Amino acid sequence: MEKLQALLPILNWGGDYRKDDFRADVIAGVVVLFITVPQVIAYAFLAGLPPEAGLHAALAALVAYAAFGSSRTLAVGPTAIIAMMTLEVASSFATPGTQDYATVTVKLGLVTGIVLLVLRLVNFGNVISFLSHAVVTGFITAAAILIITNQLPAVVGLSSSADTSVVGVLSYLSDNTVNVVALIVAATAIVLLVFCRLQMEKLLLSMGLGQVLASALARSAPMYVVIIGILVTAFLGLNETHQVPIVGTIPTALPGLALVPLSLTELRDLLPSALLIAMVIFMESASIGTAMASRRREKIQPNQELVGLSFSNMGASLVGGFPVAGSFARTVVNFSSGAHTQMASLITALLVLITLVGFAPLFYYLPKAVLSAIIVISAMQLIDITVIRKIFSFNSTDAVTFTFTFVAVLVLGVESGVIIGIVISFVLLIRSSSRPHIAVVGRVGDSEHFRNIRRHEVITSPSLLAVRIDESLYFVNTRYIETFLFNEVADKPDIKNVLLICTATNFIDASGLEMLEALCENLEEVGVTLHLAEVKGPVMDRLKETDFYHRMEGEVFFTTDLAFKKLAGI
Repeated sequence: MEKLQALLPILNWGGDYRKDDFRADVIAGVVVLFITVPQVIAYAFLAGLPPEAGLHAALAALVAYAAFGSSRTLAVGPTAIIAMMTLEVASSFATPGTQDYATVTVKLGLVTGIVLLVLRLVNFGNVISFLSHAVVTGFITAAAILIITNQLPAVVGLSSSADTSVVGVLSYLSDNTVNVVALIVAATAIVLLVFCRLQMEKLLLSMGLGQVLASALARSAPMYVVIIGILVTAFLGLNETHQVPIVGTIPTALPGLALVPLSLTELRDLLPSALLIAMVIFMESASIGTAMASRRREKIQPNQELVGLSFSNMGASLVGGFPVAGSFARTVVNFSSGAHTQMASLITALLVLITLVGFAPLFYYLPKAVLSAIIVISAMQLIDITVIRKIFSFNSTDAVTFTFTFVAVLVLGVESGVIIGIVISFVLLIRSSSRPHIAVVGRVGDSEHFRNIRRHEVITSPSLLAVRIDESLYFVNTRYIETFLFNEVADKPDIKNVLLICTATNFIDASGLEMLEALCENLEEVGVTLHLAEVKGPVMDRLKETDFYHRMEGEVFFTTDLAFKKLAGI
């Protein structure tokens, strides 16, 4: 039973589901609907797909994640970043707006789901932390700018630019005539969205509404601009009198199964992009789910998230959708509206289905400029100036990583930019590890504490060189450490003993062991003995199996204090 519950987390909360849980989930499910419908239509538009693709993807993703996901409040469906990546990838295979293009996005969703499942099989959830925060922030910031830039043509009433780069879009805008009415519609929608985001909750609270309801109503702003946009456009006939682009007809039929054949060649072509999209999906979803779970002292299972997201993406592809992920905006609304379990997502899915079947014709007059306004505001929320400022003020390495990733995404595109950011991150990490911090230490007064001689007044002995290496000993830093020690011994001819303090040494690889052997032999030739202190248990266990340990003339001391007393008499 426990294994089945691990595979289907729905059994964990479904078994003891209560009436109070249902009441809370119904409220949350209804509230989330009002932000889900306009957003997923907008993101389908961003991905170069018809609006029903977003509704179908959201419907399948909500149901699949509710069964297999470990977060009780994560709302899964189309998101801005994944839609942007889908557009970039699929555009290299087909022209947006064509049937071939839609087929490519379906196959991309399927391959992405398969990749996520494979990542679960290799326990990728345990290694996601290797992605640098600076890389993630640089990618998200640049992607947000790309998203905003690519919405500018729709904001001014034009069709999408064939060139999705910043320069290409700006050039496209300069060569075409702005539709002033469409621009006014988009600007009005943006102003209303900003007002709702910044002031509406305060206004509702001052009118006596409760915190939860006021917050939910304020966050449902996308639905307000959609309704207003539809009514104004239909009443004034803006699509006919001023050629304001509209969504048009949305099919009201139930989503059918999109069982598209996938050849090995197509799998090979889509796999690199799907892998990158899968990593971003997991990174985005896991961070949102973890943040929401921590507020209730709950937790998510990273590897189970891979399963939930895998079935969500494969489910979305089966109904003609495109890749999906956890949505920050919709998850926050779900959480703040009081959702107790994933039943809230199932209720939202049911309501999306009802909307699709019964109310889709009502979206006919929805201006595309309003959808662009929703996307622009959503993308702007992805740019966190506070975090960027911290990156640049706290760590120069992170600042370099952020800058490279940011520029690469803007210039080369999302995929190439993220890969470059990851490579730069690892290169800088290796560079930092290759020159570890090394401190020559001495005793602080009569205490058992030992500190850097350059930072504190300490007691030392001319016959003892005590060195603390703040890094493990492995291939990238052995040459640097060896050179440092030889230089110190050469500069201080009275040294008789060298003590390596290994408090920060978590492992020693073959290169590190070879360095210790050579160091021991070379020091012995000049009358100096090598000693070790405070070696960690796992490292000591491995050393005891080596010839170096049995042949070394020096000792391995339990503490630095004992070493100083015996080797220096202080």
